[in-house]
Amino acid sequence: MNIEFSGRRHIVAASRVAFEASVDGREVWCSVSLDALNDHFGNAGTSSHALLSTFEGSRVRIEEAARRVLDHNGGQSVELETGDFK
Repeated sequence: MNIEFSGRRHIVAASRVAFEASVDGREVWCSVSLDALNDHFGNAGTSSHALLSTFEGSRVRIEEAARRVLDHNGGQSVELETGDFK
């Protein structure tokens, strides 16, 4: 399965950062929760700026986790939670 991340991202309801992946040429939206950003990446705020800053600083690890889940679920949308990070 060919998975690439586009760099598009935005804040969505429930304080999640959504980001786009391409799975075998098909757009798939993924997201990471506020709890995961707080628990694993040192996020300390709920503003859009804080969330996006934490996401950008942790993008590699977040995309690696999303890639694992996408490989496992056949390329369906992913909602990463704190338990998805080791």
